[in-house]
This record gives sequence, C-alpha cells and structure tokens, in this order.
Amino acid sequence: MISEGTISAERRESHNAIEARAAELFRESSFRNHLYTDKLLAILMVFQWAAAVAGALWVSPNTWIGETSTTHIHVWAALVVGGILTIFPVLIVILRGGSVLSRHVLAISQVLFSALLIHLTGGRIETHFHVFGSLAFLAFYRDWKVIIAATTVVALDHLIRGLYWPQSVFGILNSTSWRWAEHAGWVIFEDIVLLIACRRGLVELRAVGRNQAELEAVNKGIEREVVARTADLQTAQKAAEAASNAKSEFLANMSHEIRTPMTAILGYTENLLDPDLSDSDKLGAVHTVRRNSEHLLQIINDILDLSKIEAGKLAVEQLRCSPVQLAAEVQSLMQVRAGAKNIALNTEFIGPVPESIESDPTRLRQILVNLVGNAIKFTESGGVRIITRLVDGPEGEVQGGANVPRMQFDVLDTGIGMTEEQVGRLFQPFTQADTSTARRFGGTGLGLSISVRLAEMLGGGIAVESTPGEGSLFRLTVGAGSLEGVKMLEDPATAIFAKPGAPGAATNAGDAPLDCQILLAEDSPDNQRLIGHILRKAGAEVTIVENGKLAIEAALTARDEGTPFDVILMDMQMPVMGGYEATGLLRKKGYSGPIIALTAHAMEGDRIKCIVAGCDDYATKPIDRTKLIEMIRKRQQKSLHISKEIATMPDTEYTNALVSELNDEDMLELVEMFVAELPDKIAAIEQAIAEGDLATLAMLAHQLKGSAGGYGFPSITDLASGIESSAKASEGLETLKEQVGALADLCDRARASAPTD
Repeated sequence: MISEGTISAERRESHNAIEARAAELFRESSFRNHLYTDKLLAILMVFQWAAAVAGALWVSPNTWIGETSTTHIHVWAALVVGGILTIFPVLIVILRGGSVLSRHVLAISQVLFSALLIHLTGGRIETHFHVFGSLAFLAFYRDWKVIIAATTVVALDHLIRGLYWPQSVFGILNSTSWRWAEHAGWVIFEDIVLLIACRRGLVELRAVGRNQAELEAVNKGIEREVVARTADLQTAQKAAEAASNAKSEFLANMSHEIRTPMTAILGYTENLLDPDLSDSDKLGAVHTVRRNSEHLLQIINDILDLSKIEAGKLAVEQLRCSPVQLAAEVQSLMQVRAGAKNIALNTEFIGPVPESIESDPTRLRQILVNLVGNAIKFTESGGVRIITRLVDGPEGEVQGGANVPRMQFDVLDTGIGMTEEQVGRLFQPFTQADTSTARRFGGTGLGLSISVRLAEMLGGGIAVESTPGEGSLFRLTVGAGSLEGVKMLEDPATAIFAKPGAPGAATNAGDAPLDCQILLAEDSPDNQRLIGHILRKAGAEVTIVENGKLAIEAALTARDEGTPFDVILMDMQMPVMGGYEATGLLRKKGYSGPIIALTAHAMEGDRIKCIVAGCDDYATKPIDRTKLIEMIRKRQQKSLHISKEIATMPDTEYTNALVSELNDEDMLELVEMFVAELPDKIAAIEQAIAEGDLATLAMLAHQLKGSAGGYGFPSITDLASGIESSAKASEGLETLKEQVGALADLCDRARASAPTD
C-alpha cells in the first residue's frame, strides 16, 4: 500500500520539476524576445541614421559665413554623431545579441538619437515625440531596468542642454526651469504606463511558460503511459500469439491423440462386420477395440482432470490409507505391461514405513500409475523399481517443533533417459521430451502435468534426475499427515497382502451371481442392450424402461405388488422425465429401495448432485462392468433398513432415509451417537456461513468430512469435502449456502434412519 507521505513526496517532486521547467521556459522566451527586440532596434537605428542625414541635407545642407558657403554643422552632426550612435550598438547586437549589455547599449543609443533629432530640428515639439516612441519601443524588452536607464539619459540630456543650450532642446534662447520638469513629467507618466505593461507582460510570459511546462509534463506522462500501454499491448499480443499457438498445438495434439484410437476402433469394428472373419481375428479385433477405447477414455479423463485443476475445482481428500498397499496395488496393476515388454517391475521398501498415512489414495495411486507407466513405456531392457520410504519435510518446514513427515516414492528405470532441456519441458501439458519421442512412443503428455500438480496438492512434488541412455529417476513426495500413534512397519513387504477378512482382502464374492431384480432406466437402445447383457450375465433379472416416468410407474407398481426391485439403475438424462426428477418423485412417494445413478457427467460435484437428488450411489459412463456389479452387490447386501414409523409416514412427510454402510454391530451404538450429534454440527456450520466466517466453515466441514467417512456415510463425506474446498477457495456465499443446504438435507435423511424408542 502506498503511504500518503510517498504520494506527497511524489507530488512535491512533480511540482518542483514543473516549476524548474517553467523558469527555464521563461528564460528561453525572454532571451528570444530580447534578441528579437535587439535586432528590431538595430534595424531602426540604421534607418534613423539614414533619415537623420537625409533630413539634415534637406532642411539646412549649407550655411553662409560672409560670402562663403559651407556644409551645415547639422549635416556633420547627423552623419558623424548619428553614425557613432548607430554603428556601435549594431556591432554589440551582432556580437552579444540578447545580452544585458546589448539592450542597455541600444536603449541609451536610441534615446541619444532622439536627442540628436531634437537638436537637428531645433527643438521642435513634434520631434520630442520620438522620445516617447523610443521608450515605447524599449518596452518590448519587458525590462524595467532598460526603461529606467533610458529615462535617466533623457532627463540628463534635457537638464544639461536646457541649462546651457536651451534652443537645441526647447527651440528658444532662454528657458525656465519648469520647462525641463514639464518634459520630465510627461516621460515619467509614460514610464509608469510602460512599466505596468512590462510587468503584465512578464506575468503573462511566466504563465505561458508554466502552462507549457504543465502541458509538457502531461504529454510526458501520456507518452510514458503510451509506452507502457504499448509494452503491455506487445506483451498481450505475444501472450495472445503464444496462446493461439498453444491452442493450435493443443488442437493438433488432441486431434491426433483422439483420432488415433478412434481410427482403430472404427476400423476393427468394421472388420467385425465381415462374415468371413475368423474367430481368432474377431477376438483380436475385440481386444484392439477395447484397448483403444480404454486409451481414449484415459485421454478424456486426463483432459477433465487438467481442466478441473486449472479452474481450481479439483479437490483432494485426506483419508487414512496404506502406502505399502498402494505401492503393491500399483505393481500388481502394471505388472502385465512390464511382462509384455519382458522387463522387471519390483517394489522395495527402505527403513520403517508407517502402516497408514493421511492422503488421497485415489490421486496418489493415479500419480504412481502414471509414473510407473511412463517408466515402462520408455524402458526397452532392464527394469523398473518402486522404492518407498518415509522422509522428513524440506528444511525449514516444521510442524509442532519437528519436520513434517513425508512419504517418498522413487520410480527408477533403465530406459532411454533425457537431457536437461528435455527435462525442462517435461511437465508442460501436451509436451513430451521431443517430437521424435512423441512419434515413437505416442501420448498426450498430460499425465505428468497432472501428476506434478496433484503431488503439490497432496503437500509434496515431483523431482526428476535423468541421464541420456542410462535411465531416469522420478521422485514423488507427498505429505504423510499426523503419524501420532501410527504403527511403523519394520518389514513392510510382509504387509503387502491384506489378511483374510480385512479391508482390501481378496474374496470370491465377486464370482457369486447377483440373483436380484433390477430396474434399468435408460433411453439409449445401445446402452440398454449392453448394460442389460452385463447384468443378465451376472445372474440378475432385468426390467428395462426408457424414461423416468416409466421408471416411477414400474418401481411403484412392483413395490405395491410386494415384489419390489432390489436395485434401480437410473440414467440421469432421459427424455420425458430425467433421472434427477424421477428419483426425487420416487423418494417423495415413499420409495426406499436402492437407486444407483448412471451418468456420463464426471465433473466435480456430479456425484453430490445425484446423492442430493436421492440416489444411493453413482456410476459413470462408460460402464466398468466389474465396478458396477460390485456396486449392485454392495447395495443388495446393505439395503436400507427403515423403521416402521418412517415406512408408514404419509407421502408428504417422507424423507429418503440415509443409513450407515458399516456392517459391524459393535459400531452401531457409536453410529447412533454420531447421527444424534448431526443437528448440532449442522447448526454450527450454518452459523459460520451466516457470519461469513469461511475459515471456521472450512474447519467444521473438514471435521465432519473425516468423521462421516469413518461412520459409513460417504455421501456426507463427499458433500462436506466440497464445502471445505469451496470455503478455502473463497467461493460466493450463494454457492456455499446451496451446498450447506444440501448437506443439511443429507443429515436429516441420516437422522430419519435412526431407530426410535
């Protein structure tokens, strides 16, 4: 912030600069005026000299002394004295024009010339007016000293000549003393008028100088502004050109990356229509279509992630997760790719590793998959290693008096390596090491750009070390959160596989048939056939309707007949009636069965929107059959247990109940306590937003996010996480109020599911 003292100093400096420039301009204008007046007077004196000689020759050229006629003394006086009074001032003007000396010499010479003319005319009164004209001419200098000097000379001339040669000045042989005083009085009167005019002229000249100085200052300011604006425009133009080039490059890359898998998909799909195609070729075509479809879906997901990151809309969670399990999952997931290239993929652990850390497991897994996938892509022989360890935070970053703990994942490969220049461009979107690399290996270059930003959001970053021809090291660090009370694993390798019955343990439940009734509301015939085929193959009986209105009729009819659907799969965008409206109406009519949203929208907040509408879960298109079947099985096993009181409520009072997903009976009492405390938590959140206290709002939402997830309410966790992100981003109060209102509705639904006495 600029202080008033700084502003005052700047104003004083500007004022002083203007005053100095005004004084300089005044001096320049005065000099030009003095020089111009000098030249005019010099010309006038030459003209006067010639006129005086001509007048003397015309009026009395000769005089008679007895019988002798000679040249009159007036002629010689005009010629000699007039020449002296003219030549010397003219030389001064030529040599020292515009100086103080020149104007005083000219002034004195001019009034002496007036005295000469008065003398030559014998003191005629008409010639005395030459004095007044000379003084008026001298006023052009706007210098009172010049006028005073000239007046003094006139007064002395009249006084001396009036005493000794009165006829030469007054035209009479004898003159009284008052005659000199009379002439002096008229000269002084004219001096007063001329001095006033000189003063006014000087004031105007100074004003002109100041106005010009101010105008120059304004012009300089405008010029500086023009220069600055021009520079800004040039910068903006360069930025626009760079943006245009980036856009062109973006479109070219996206066109290439999207058209490449699409070409394969369309081409091999057309091959499948060939009746003469062998079974092995058909199988190969199907695998190619699937592989390219997955690649295309990954490009779309990367673009969505990048756009959300750029817009600041991508939120990360802080959940308890196992770094050992994550590293093992990534190794298992990427093992097939490594095996296809006959290179090794190993996971190593250095030192004790915490059993769990606070991070976002989904985003952490996404980063590791990208880093390991790139390492495998650019490695032709040798292998890739994932090395996991716990490290302290950067120097100077402390928390509670100790360095912040971080998890470090090193991904080392024996691939082609990179130069320093290539590493410098590595994390730019749609950029790879160089064009030859892009041609050889393909890819959008989005993965690393997204990964480094996600790593920063997780409290860490990504560093790279690489040697051309020898391989690369990508070092990922993320914040580990609080490790207080967390068990440290001395031999992490033994914890890679979860114990039977523990979270993440492998079971054969996924192989069991669904054995349930499913209502599929979907308007696309292609999706009807595809999803229906997936569900029937999994063992379910499927009823298909094409819009939300028919879904309501089918669901309520089945419920009223005592054969309700076990699960409803609801597409959220359909003709006649969409999924949001249909789900809301079903809940208002007392329908309590599980509803899973199907939508192609995968942006931030879409899951929350579906949950708020009354859905129990959310699946994105294109459908992942394994995840969809597991989601249905989960909802089938954890169907809502609504109390008889709620089931018998009138339609207008019905609230779609929301129950905990925990199956542990030992946790039931704790879940009930959590639900009972929800009104107080919501009241505190509503008070924070009413007071505009975003910091408190973010803190309360963060606390609710963590506890709701622990007690089996992921939908509350999701919405609380969104509120926390919005509060930290200082989004508008209207948006926050809408989110808080939705959160309050969810908590009301959770309270509706609580048992009553």
